[in-house]
Amino acid sequence: MTFLDSLVDRLDALPPSLVLLVAAAVLAGEVGLLAGLVLPAATTMLTVGLLARAGRVDLGVALAVTTAAAFVGDQIGYLEGRLLGPRLRRAALGRWVGERRWRRAEELVAARGGIAVLLGRWTAFARTLVPRVAGAAGLPYRRFVLFDGAAVAVWVPGTVLVGWAAGGLPPGLPAAAGVAVVAAVALAAGFRRLRVRRQRAARRACSGAVPARRGSVRRRPGSRRPGEGRTAPVRRGAVDRC
Repeated sequence: MTFLDSLVDRLDALPPSLVLLVAAAVLAGEVGLLAGLVLPAATTMLTVGLLARAGRVDLGVALAVTTAAAFVGDQIGYLEGRLLGPRLRRAALGRWVGERRWRRAEELVAARGGIAVLLGRWTAFARTLVPRVAGAAGLPYRRFVLFDGAAVAVWVPGTVLVGWAAGGLPPGLPAAAGVAVVAAVALAAGFRRLRVRRQRAARRACSGAVPARRGSVRRRPGSRRPGEGRTAPVRRGAVDRC
């Protein structure tokens, strides 16, 4: 039995109102609490979608509750960053997150601003850290709310509806689709890694250019060698990569 199956069974045993309450607490706590990094928010939303497909909860109510909970959690994270600032990183949980993740979130906010809030919603650690970093960095609240509202309005209902749609598929199809997605991601990552290696090799080759030697002849202004300044024929297929 997979973790998702176990979660579905546990939530299915609860009354519908309690199911939505648990889902809302998980979604709000994922960002509202720094310890929420370990909460299975995406899995919970998929489970809510499956239960809505089975008729255990109302789909419209589920979409409204989960979207509102995620939005409230983001506002708590932003407020925490605004009030506590760098002290978050020095706390025990902040040190557990790791300096590298904090630095990546800071670089994303510094480079993208409000767009970082939109992009961060799609990655687990960024989803929790970016609102805090945005608050600590002084990103205007109106700008934060604009981009955060757009991100939440797409990510939360989209994930719940994926679970709802998966509930109507044949039993083996979601697993096959998951394997196909993992294979496609691995293939794309392999191609990207290969391209990065080739780019690094090209840069190393170009950085090995020989500097001008001492005592090289300096030409007087206005003088030029024979043929200099004319367009030289380029050999077919020759490319100057440096």
